[in-house]
Amino acid sequence: MNPRASIAAALLCAGCASTVTWQQDLPQALAASRQSHQDLVVYFALPGREASDRMRASLSDPAVSAALRDGGFEAAVADGSQRAGFYSRWVGGGSEGMGIAVLDATGRVYAARPGPQDPPELAAFLRQCADARGQLVALRVAEAARPASPHDQYRLGCLLLQLGCRTECEPLLCSAAKAGIVDARHQLARLLALDGNVTEARQWLLGAPRTPAAQVTEGYVLFKERKHEAAIDVFEAALRTGQLGEDRQRALLYLGKALHENKQDDRAVPLLQALAAEGTGSTFEAAAVHTLGHILQPQHGHTH
Repeated sequence: MNPRASIAAALLCAGCASTVTWQQDLPQALAASRQSHQDLVVYFALPGREASDRMRASLSDPAVSAALRDGGFEAAVADGSQRAGFYSRWVGGGSEGMGIAVLDATGRVYAARPGPQDPPELAAFLRQCADARGQLVALRVAEAARPASPHDQYRLGCLLLQLGCRTECEPLLCSAAKAGIVDARHQLARLLALDGNVTEARQWLLGAPRTPAAQVTEGYVLFKERKHEAAIDVFEAALRTGQLGEDRQRALLYLGKALHENKQDDRAVPLLQALAAEGTGSTFEAAAVHTLGHILQPQHGHTH
């Protein structure tokens, strides 16, 4: 074998050796996570359902494997029906289901995503989780101090909401809102709308200051209410402020989705393409790619 071929073979073997294996026994995976001091990614599958089987087959995608390896994660697959208690506790939204939960080495959940995700979306989510670890640890230490500071509760609740951890963020944001942190109100509205509870979301929004971030939440609530034209107006107004920070890509994504639902693909497609091309590796960019696929290659029988 020539030197170049030897180097290539060695690199290939190294890549194989570093591939993260999806374990099939959840209790063993939890024990391994504690022993290795590595976070654990759990995919709750619903075997026999097309979307679940398709996602399970994609777990070995190179993008997902790289995100697991680079983020230092353990990984496991669990049955979302047989392990319904874990699913409800970590992901939320019912007694059983499919989706992703991410736990720290102590077994405490800090991130979750219900439903199917394609490899770029899952890889981006795992990178987001890995990047948030340091901030998460610091905020949990601060929040654990007694008496707890409403500001620390708010900051931790917001981070957990960004990571999709519904079950952990709600009590923190409620405590902060009741203690007078008014911005917690629109964050709670965002959480409730995420779960489809738009009536209660509206109640929390009533007392929230009309900041640019709160406008993004209002636009999202309108989107969930299927009031797409109104949602477009609110998202565009929020974006015009130039003060959205982390919420800018969220507003762009849901503006694109609202435009599509409002039969304005001539505007939705270039907007989503521009978002996808920003190249930060965010979950919103990955979701833009997914939405573009839905628009440009709709499934048979899909209509609006």
